[in-house]
Parts: sequence; structure tokens; C-alpha cells
Amino acid sequence: MGKKIVEMNKTIDQKLIFIRHRIMEDLRLLKAKKKHNNSYVNPYEMKSFDGMFYDKKN
Repeated sequence: MGKKIVEMNKTIDQKLIFIRHRIMEDLRLLKAKKKHNNSYVNPYEMKSFDGMFYDKKN
């Protein structure tokens, strides 16, 4: 009975690791999608300060 439980535990662990990796991938894609969608919602929010003069009076 104990050996059967250990074998079942191994298969469960493998499946949990697989599910964890899929969740992490989904979260990574969701974060990228949110960032991408935010650039469409407010395209002028990202300001690039690469040595150019930026006038905030407008």
C-alpha cells in the first residue's frame, strides 16, 4: 500500500510541476498583454527622455 502511495505521489508531483509552469507562462503572457493594451489606451503616457528637451507647459 505504501509503495502505491509513493508512486501516486510522484505522478501527482509531476503533474503539479507541469501545471505550475503553465500558470507561470499564462501570468507572463497576461502581464505582457496588459502592458501592450495600456500602450493602446494611452499611447502618449510613455515619455522618452533621451536627451531631447521636453516642454511640460502644454
